[in-house]
Amino acid sequence: MPEPPQPATYDDDQGVNELSESQFEATTVRRLRLQGYVHKSGAALRGDGFGPRDVVHTETLRAVLAKQYPHLDDQALAAATSRLASPDGVDLMQRNRRFHQMMTRGIEVPYERPDGSTAHEHVYPIQWDDPEANRFWVVQQLAVEGRSPRRPDLVVYVNGLPLVVVELKNPYDEDADVVDAYKQLENYQLDVPQLFDHNAFCVISDGVDTRCGPHSAALEWFSPWKSIDGRTVEDAATGSMKTLVEGLFPKARLLEYIRHFIVHEQAGGGIVKKAARYHQYFGVRFAVERAERAVAPEGDRKIGVIWHTQGSGKSLSMVFFVGILRQHLGNPTIVVEVDRNDLDEQLYDSFVA
Repeated sequence: MPEPPQPATYDDDQGVNELSESQFEATTVRRLRLQGYVHKSGAALRGDGFGPRDVVHTETLRAVLAKQYPHLDDQALAAATSRLASPDGVDLMQRNRRFHQMMTRGIEVPYERPDGSTAHEHVYPIQWDDPEANRFWVVQQLAVEGRSPRRPDLVVYVNGLPLVVVELKNPYDEDADVVDAYKQLENYQLDVPQLFDHNAFCVISDGVDTRCGPHSAALEWFSPWKSIDGRTVEDAATGSMKTLVEGLFPKARLLEYIRHFIVHEQAGGGIVKKAARYHQYFGVRFAVERAERAVAPEGDRKIGVIWHTQGSGKSLSMVFFVGILRQHLGNPTIVVEVDRNDLDEQLYDSFVA
């Protein structure tokens, strides 16, 4: 039998190198714990109102809303929790888009003042500008009932909302690879679709090949996260789990990515969900920092250049860039100059979608 590929080795507290799937899972949990995530057992979470089909931990979500909005009465808290836990939509993509809108834009909730009058509060389930005010969990082996029972390896929760599904395969099993992990995600969507109503993106890995992407995307659109700081890039064609966790899962960065770097396009009579790859995320972040510095009172009005190769997603990068600037700079006017009609049409179509 040939020697297993070296990138599949990891170090943990016991110095274990040869991994089974459970060891790989434990190592990934440890990496997330080092980022400040609280480890929860799926079996321990079940019960006390968190039934076998439930995926949103409504008790936690309601507690977070009550702390953030203490003036809301019980009826308002119950209504807000219910709306966020059960987004509208006749199919999974519609529900996923609706929840993403509610999560990032907030929802209006009526409540009763002490004097008996009615007021409205704009409620956000996540405190975007204060990451440490949120509750980050990595839940291991959460069994979910549906058409058939399923148990994803890891689910990352923020404030009781299941935002990331992680499926791992044994790095030392020659018959299991990242393709099998992707097929598992497809099975989950068929059997327990409620797990993806709130999903931001998914992670698949066989220890050698680690990728992330939207739950609805084809495997070819799942891509490695190959940098921690946006300046040093892994040499390997595939990214490691270490780089993915340290490069994308720091609390502030994960929230920024979910808020600003995921879009749902209405195109061709359907919904297409797209998420930034690592080069788009870092390139746009650097560009936003430069733009803000350039337009500051003491700024020199000079920004810079992002260089894209063909097919690297320049139109979508500009959508992300403009979306962030609209929030950070008070909805400025954006001028786009192109040198070909097809680029003009491509950018127009991207922004409209």
